[in-house]
Amino acid sequence: MEIMTSVTIETPSGSKTLSVCCGDVAGWEKPLDVMTVSAFAGDYAPVPRTMIGALEQQGISVSALAAQPALDLRRFSHVWLSERIQNSRLPISRIGCIEMRQPGRHPSEQESDILSAIRAYFRMLDLASVSGTKIRTLALPVLGTGNQALSLELIAPPIISECLRYLRLNEDIQEISIFARSASKAYRMAKALDSSYALVRSRAEKPKQPDSSLPLAFISYAGADRNVADNLCAKLEAAGIPVWYAPRNVDTNDYASSIVSAISRCSHFIVIVSRNSLQSEHVLNEVDLAFEELGRKIRLCPLKLDGEQLGPAFKYYLSRQHWMEASLPPLEARLTEFVAKLRGELSNG
Repeated sequence: MEIMTSVTIETPSGSKTLSVCCGDVAGWEKPLDVMTVSAFAGDYAPVPRTMIGALEQQGISVSALAAQPALDLRRFSHVWLSERIQNSRLPISRIGCIEMRQPGRHPSEQESDILSAIRAYFRMLDLASVSGTKIRTLALPVLGTGNQALSLELIAPPIISECLRYLRLNEDIQEISIFARSASKAYRMAKALDSSYALVRSRAEKPKQPDSSLPLAFISYAGADRNVADNLCAKLEAAGIPVWYAPRNVDTNDYASSIVSAISRCSHFIVIVSRNSLQSEHVLNEVDLAFEELGRKIRLCPLKLDGEQLGPAFKYYLSRQHWMEASLPPLEARLTEFVAKLRGELSNG
């Protein structure tokens, strides 16, 4: 495996590493606690030129491991972790699997399913650790970008975000390797990691408040949509638009006061509207606060991620606002368009 880029993460349990590599799983040489694969729901056929096919050639049958896993959350979250592998030609102890596409789902719903499955996978690894399975080294390909035909630009932000969260919060994990067989794909993934690391690193430092003399964007979102908020924040700041959002910019123990203060001085209030946020009382409270600020020409900017219908409260606040649709894949392109539009308004304003 050729290392394309590597970052060191300082955590409460010591320094850890996240790398992006280029190479084939058949050439894996270092001892590895968990190798990650993705699959269509219930389909572990060893198709040639896929991860599952390559593992089969090395004596690891994903289908056989799936029949009797050590940890099986497929009924709830479409993820599972195998028992310890015996008699493999590769130094891999276990297989972890994410079923990233579910049958019968509309394309507009599948992106949300994929993001949820990635989050669920890392929560499963946390559960394995609590149950006594020590995971010190983890590897995963650029999930779902092969036969599943998912966009790397869609997959990269949640993979990187979850890897970094896992490194920071799990005491056992020491090293995570993301890899791709294609050099161009590995390069794009490495570029995504390099460009996002500064954002993630800044959360570990004392938060820096945006310049109050500049137009300020406030992002309101549900916790389950954190990956989207992170990605949107990075794009806005890359375009020169200061951003405030919790918990990154909260510099006081009084969460409520900090949020009220930020909304009272923001120029653009962006609310990420999804089935998650429509069930969030905190998001509704923030929308209510922003609505009260309309008299000073604050802009309410709803960004809609899915086709979920607004409830009465959200409809009252947002029905007359100009919407930006982000429900049509790919999400990455929709976020880029949203930022370009906002940047254009500020330039003309």
